[in-house]
Amino acid sequence: MAGTVEVDVWAAELELVLGRVAGLFGRVDLRWRMRDYVRGLLGPVTRKNGWQLAEYAGHRTPEGFYQRRTSPEHEIPLEY
Repeated sequence: MAGTVEVDVWAAELELVLGRVAGLFGRVDLRWRMRDYVRGLLGPVTRKNGWQLAEYAGHRTPEGFYQRRTSPEHEIPLEY
């Protein structure tokens, strides 16, 4: 039972962190992609490649992850 509580605490903390950086993303869909990407990186995915992360997040392809990370029009300013 302690493991379940610990997972719930981590999930709540992750949501707080994601909420803090959400304003850096101008569109809601980009926030969701960022959230899915981070959850995949922190989740039980054995290989942290685009296909595996997309599959874990429930996406059909990893294109959204790649496009959001590499396209200059979606760059995030590093000012806080």
